[in-house]
Amino acid sequence: MSARERAPRLPVVPGGAPEPGRAPEAPADASRVDLRDEHLHALLVAFYDEVGRDAMLAPYFAPVDMTAHMPRIVDFWSTILFHTGRYSGNAFRPHAEMPGLTGAHFGRWLSVLERVVDARFAGQAADRLKDVAHRVAFSMQIRLGIAPFAASV
Repeated sequence: MSARERAPRLPVVPGGAPEPGRAPEAPADASRVDLRDEHLHALLVAFYDEVGRDAMLAPYFAPVDMTAHMPRIVDFWSTILFHTGRYSGNAFRPHAEMPGLTGAHFGRWLSVLERVVDARFAGQAADRLKDVAHRVAFSMQIRLGIAPFAASV
């Protein structure tokens, strides 16, 4: 079993892929639409604003010019989620240069991400973003040689 197959995954929730011939289920909260590529920039700005206020995570992002870096982050997620092909590069490298990262940091990052996504979006793409974020975090932890966070973090 590969590391990707062992990565923690979120449960499938209503709004996931419909059965053939059935319309997709409406999100539980009709005020939240599903995530689309054009939403990524605003979502990620909101997310990293939250990260910048988080006592555990903020020190890792304080030296980064997030305004300048945001287009690359958006392109990364756009490529992964919507297959746009806009990102090329090594997303792991900057994380390898962050001393002291632990599984708890990744758990907190995921918790903040899920909270920000859930406050704004509901549906298949929003769920996929959260699922992929778990797999990315798991993979980064393995590559960094740290024990992956516990799901309860």
